[in-house]
Amino acid sequence: MKQKISLKSWILVAIQLGCLFYIYYSAPLKAIRIDLQIWELSGLFLAISGLFGLSWHSFSVFPEPKTKGRLITDGIYSFIRHPMYAGVLVVVGTLVIQFFSVPRLLTLMVLAAVFIIKIVEEEAFLSKRFPEYSEYQQKTNRLVPFIW
Repeated sequence: MKQKISLKSWILVAIQLGCLFYIYYSAPLKAIRIDLQIWELSGLFLAISGLFGLSWHSFSVFPEPKTKGRLITDGIYSFIRHPMYAGVLVVVGTLVIQFFSVPRLLTLMVLAAVFIIKIVEEEAFLSKRFPEYSEYQQKTNRLVPFIW
């Protein structure tokens, strides 16, 4: 059975990629200050941990879970439910702070809004598909451990 992706999901992913490309092309990708380098590396570690924590059958840029996907609740996913989104926001936020401009700040805000919309939709899909997801939601936070 082929995975069905909504038009809304395609639009969200297109906006997400547009934001990331703008951040990529509008300033350097490496922070200069050591404190911001540490934050940037932490965000990269978080995002990469999330990526490697998923099986290839479960990874998708769309909110709709893959047909053959499975629910991952161990590793980094035992602390937060969306480590890739969190990691990307930490990296982009660090780069916006280091190389500040109003358009870059607005881009970060749009990217965060897109991620929040995707998270809400993804969690609705996961709740329908995996009965154990609600119990997992009670044990973990979405993006920021102990906060949200």
